[in-house]
Amino acid sequence: EDGIVLVSQEKCQGWRMCVSGCPYKKVYFNWETGKAEKCILCYPRLETGQAPACMHSCVGKIRYLGVLLYDADRIEETASRPDGELVEAQREIILDPFEPEVIRQAMALGLDKKVIEAAQKSPVYKYVKQWRLALPLHPEWRTLPMLFYVPPLLPVTATLSQQGHYELEKDFFSSLESARLPIRYMASLFAAGDETMVVAVYTKLLAGRMFKRSETVGDIPMDKADQAVGDAQLTPGEVEDIYRLTALASFDEMFVIPPMLREVAIEMGVDPHEFQEERGAGFVQLPSRGL
Repeated sequence: EDGIVLVSQEKCQGWRMCVSGCPYKKVYFNWETGKAEKCILCYPRLETGQAPACMHSCVGKIRYLGVLLYDADRIEETASRPDGELVEAQREIILDPFEPEVIRQAMALGLDKKVIEAAQKSPVYKYVKQWRLALPLHPEWRTLPMLFYVPPLLPVTATLSQQGHYELEKDFFSSLESARLPIRYMASLFAAGDETMVVAVYTKLLAGRMFKRSETVGDIPMDKADQAVGDAQLTPGEVEDIYRLTALASFDEMFVIPPMLREVAIEMGVDPHEFQEERGAGFVQLPSRGL
């Protein structure tokens, strides 16, 4: 009911077809129990309003969690698009949580107002839909996972002079030509081979770096930084918002976790009285080998 995919440890027979079938290679076989296992997204933590453990403990603070509203009726149509259109098609099915008609239809379908409010505060929505910085992993596999990545940039580089001073290299922000990984490779990961999608993201990232460097250090002319921001189809306000969410965001801004509302979600699929009869506090017996 919360969208998290799990492997039932009671029903799994250990045939490992799900292990070989997962294109992301994220299903593993537990040789002790004879069961397949995968990340459970720490759903017990989510149910209590806590971020998954990996996001909470990430030293780089580079993981974000949020709600995306999407048009489920268009999933098959979206997955059927040609490779070059898949990224934009997946963006198109993500709905604007501030649009009155979207809110009206969502509530008519039984979505709680608290979930809509979480979608409006979602950092993932900003990266994917608003700023168009995050891209899906291998969209050509057409699984349409709601998991997105911002392509990496090189750190600021410098050389040590004979006098013992660090001198910034001429192209110290890196560029598309000297990126950490070739554009072609990044496109094969995040854009089904469409390099223009990746170039558009890098153009925005580099423009943001130049603008903040010009603003804080002053060794880049502001007119040059403004031109880069304009070429990236951004505004100074958007650059500031991206910088804040990327570098200065608080815990509550990075992880916007909606209430699970399990009693409401269950009613959308099954009779809650029958569901209650079938569920208990947990497994009576631990998962083990055999039928």
